[in-house]
Amino acid sequence: MSDWNPEQYLMFQKERNQPIHDLISHIEIKNPNRILDIGCGPGNSTAALKEYWKEAEVIGIDFSEAMINKARKDYPYINFIVGDAGNDLSYLGDFDIVFANASLQWLPDHKTLVPKLFQLVCPKGVFAAQIPQFEQMPIAQTIKNTAYSSKWGNYFRDFKVGYNFYSDESYYDYLNEKSSNIVLWATKYYHVMENHTNILDMIQSTGLKPYLDKLPIELHSGFLNDILEGIKAAYPVQSDNRVLFPFERLFVIAYQE
Repeated sequence: MSDWNPEQYLMFQKERNQPIHDLISHIEIKNPNRILDIGCGPGNSTAALKEYWKEAEVIGIDFSEAMINKARKDYPYINFIVGDAGNDLSYLGDFDIVFANASLQWLPDHKTLVPKLFQLVCPKGVFAAQIPQFEQMPIAQTIKNTAYSSKWGNYFRDFKVGYNFYSDESYYDYLNEKSSNIVLWATKYYHVMENHTNILDMIQSTGLKPYLDKLPIELHSGFLNDILEGIKAAYPVQSDNRVLFPFERLFVIAYQE
């Protein structure tokens, strides 16, 4: 997979930041000493954690060098690491908060991954994650319908998309042997978009990225145009000519005993 585009990702920073603040606000820890941000991207979530808990040591980790370079440039006062959060992270020590905002879906085998990340949480600490419910949204079906159409299907034969989604209830089962205090909830955010192209722009750096990586670059514009037509069919225009883009997200918090 090609590296990520931080600028494209941050085009919709307001929409991406709201779930970060919502998750932080539900964490019931007053004075954490150490915080780990899993899949920190360009550092916007890490910076929010540092702003909320100013005295804590905060570390952000992400496998994308482009994202980490952007994070280091924008937030030089925070420690960022290039690394795969799916590997053993025990060398980093333990943490009062292990935080994962819209990142776990890029890692496989959550049945193993989530308990492994929870092992990094020190006593009285917390694991907190936000996971997009992308597969439950019309945009996911729009992408699949286009990718596997007669026009594009040959390019995606035996294609593995690279992101992973599990049922909401699964996360309770992954954690309930480790924690007796688990909180789960789901939120649907209605993002107000100026037009359908804004929806395309927002997903181009995330949900659409694996598909674009699979295609030759000279075919990107044609594929994106077809995706845009599907978006227009799936998301009606409102009375003021803007478009609502409902985005569903699952939140999981588990406290260490």
